[in-house]
Amino acid sequence: MIGDLKSEPILNRSIKDLSDKIFLQNITIETSQPYLPTPLQTASGTLLRAPLLLITVTTKCGLKGQSYLFSPSTTLLPSLSHAISAVFEVIKGQPCFPETITDTILSNFKLFGGTGILTMAMAAVDIACWDIIGIASKQPIYKLLGATNTQVNTYQSSGLGIGNLASILTQADTFLSEGNFIMKLRLGYNTLNDDIFTLEQLKKHLGDRGEIMVDFNQSLSFLDSKTRCSAIDDHGLLWIEEPVHAQALEQSAYLTKSLKTPIQIGENLWSLTEMERALSLQSSKYLMPDVGKIGGVTQWLRAAALAHKFGIKVSTHLYPEISCHLLAAIPNAHYLEYADWTSSQFSGHKSPLNNQLFMSDDFGFALNAAS
Repeated sequence: MIGDLKSEPILNRSIKDLSDKIFLQNITIETSQPYLPTPLQTASGTLLRAPLLLITVTTKCGLKGQSYLFSPSTTLLPSLSHAISAVFEVIKGQPCFPETITDTILSNFKLFGGTGILTMAMAAVDIACWDIIGIASKQPIYKLLGATNTQVNTYQSSGLGIGNLASILTQADTFLSEGNFIMKLRLGYNTLNDDIFTLEQLKKHLGDRGEIMVDFNQSLSFLDSKTRCSAIDDHGLLWIEEPVHAQALEQSAYLTKSLKTPIQIGENLWSLTEMERALSLQSSKYLMPDVGKIGGVTQWLRAAALAHKFGIKVSTHLYPEISCHLLAAIPNAHYLEYADWTSSQFSGHKSPLNNQLFMSDDFGFALNAAS
């Protein structure tokens, strides 16, 4: 059961006492679809805009916490919005203590399995509650979590999509000009030769100035994954991400055992149960849970703690404004995935320089949603 996988309490008693005096009253949900600064083509489709839900939770004492969710599907935004409202009704009027709120929601909706739209809805509420506690305690979230790190290691994930080679090389040069020499290339072209050509041309262009990880976005069959991953295994990659379907953990485990290059998965693991299964099967060398999909800050931190017990390094997936605080607070931190998709949405959005993102000391997550 999910409850059996909970780690030790995240917040200390003084914060619990503070949260017990703050009661949840209302939630508002808005839709926004900012254009991506750089449209992204992956093996799973084309992304021109970022479909977002912007969430504000208000307490009886007037404090407001913000969160947001990214939906890969615009058509599901209304359903996701309704789910958030339904989840909030379960904990409306209760004290703003994120760990208790998360466990209450999971208990009330256990027949839904604790995955999918439910955990995204839970994440929307949980993240906003953490924001409230940060504001109430007058601390940024990373300090609230006891972190002393004021910066996190990053890689660039804002471009290098499937497409025109000249555009890929130009984007790589832009990253380099900002000192961001670690970058993710999307693969999954129609043929293996196209994958190898694009990868080798980028490596040739970068020379010793850059490092690359690649992402197949779950596009390969098991048979094709063995062929393609083996073909790029000697290319000095930092990792190969999601070569097969995210739920095919046994197949991923096979690739992990048979390749020199580390396998990276985790953004489509929706619960602690799925995370534990991936860890037990040794499905990957690294893990990168998504704070919006796994259920929010509370579940993300529990997942990271679970990975730490297995000796696995953890990276983040999207949500850089939120994820940087979480990565700064864990002992098994790897990389922050930086994507600029929300740079025009939030005034608190920060960009990395030299593959480092420096933390803000503004209270909470300091999203400061742009009007």
